[in-house]
Amino acid sequence: MIKKLVYILLTFGFSISAFAQNKQLKFEKELIEYFQKKTWGKVLITRDSLYLSPYKKKFKVSVGNYIGFDTAHIVIKNPYFADKYENAEEEKNYVKNFPTSFSVIYENSLVSLFENGKFACFKLDNFRRDTKLEEKLNTKQFKYHWIINNQLGGLSDNSLFLWNGKKWSKFKDRFPLKNRPKLFEDDNFIVYGDCFGEWGGSVYFFEKSTSKTFFTESTCANSVIKDANGYNVLAHLGHGSGSTEVKTISDPTKLTLAKPLELGKKVNGQAIGYTDKSNAFSKKFDFYGVQIFSSFKYQDETLYVVHLSDLTFLAEIKNSEIEIVNPLFFSDLYTHNPITSKYGNYTIVNLDHYGTGLNREIAVLLISGNKITRLDWNENHSR
Repeated sequence: MIKKLVYILLTFGFSISAFAQNKQLKFEKELIEYFQKKTWGKVLITRDSLYLSPYKKKFKVSVGNYIGFDTAHIVIKNPYFADKYENAEEEKNYVKNFPTSFSVIYENSLVSLFENGKFACFKLDNFRRDTKLEEKLNTKQFKYHWIINNQLGGLSDNSLFLWNGKKWSKFKDRFPLKNRPKLFEDDNFIVYGDCFGEWGGSVYFFEKSTSKTFFTESTCANSVIKDANGYNVLAHLGHGSGSTEVKTISDPTKLTLAKPLELGKKVNGQAIGYTDKSNAFSKKFDFYGVQIFSSFKYQDETLYVVHLSDLTFLAEIKNSEIEIVNPLFFSDLYTHNPITSKYGNYTIVNLDHYGTGLNREIAVLLISGNKITRLDWNENHSR
């Protein structure tokens, strides 16, 4: 009986190993074929050299160890969708059917805010509307929303309110944001950024205990991961051939202190971030010719959403090597100014696309465990 059980376990283990190996080989074959087509056959593409940067800031792209994420693509509709916006010829009216601020996760629901000032809530397990939560929240009209101190916060009549589970109460502490998303928050700082495109961008650290704000250049910040080394700020820009970097800031209070009237402004035609001369950071990497839209933690490893050669994929980065670990949706999933946030077991990547919704969110990526769900607002935005 024991021998039979051992045989079954060995057979089962071999089957799993063979299945994983087949997935890896299929993954490698698809990537090699894709990048080979991009070179028009002029260069021999291998798993260890899918792409080699032609620029000074060298990096190469290779096939990494496949990570088997389950992916799903769903279209959800703004429940307050208005035909007058859908059929309007002017872009400024059409985009009103997209959320007015980036969606957040609260009480196991995706919570989104729309043009009429009302929230729409979608349960994370099936993406059906949570109308009970909507009824509780929609006692006021709001212009923008965030998660603040783990509570849902919203801007209404130029005042900030927090939801305590039963009612909205005015938030009396200082809060640095009004109409822009939050990048990151912990007990010490609220982190946010601005972006002026080719004129640069800045990342700001609002210190809660003092209400002081410290800043440095970051063009343009989209994700913050805190670890033992400090705050790792990922930034990217699509101008030219694209660029991306990660700055690690061990102590934000050693950055330049901002004057209140300087926040969000340009100096001599450039983002104020360029005036920071503190050098209170180190660069983890700095690439030209590639864009990285997001970074998030997966099983104690950092994964990146990378865009290169009209393909958006998941990768690990080791020094100057980008190792593709999953093709994601094997498509050109493009965004201009995304934001990545973590809520408990979920990570959410808010995606905008200027040509579709101007600066508004047109889709989100929801990441939980080994599942990644792409939610498109109102219609399929695949290109």
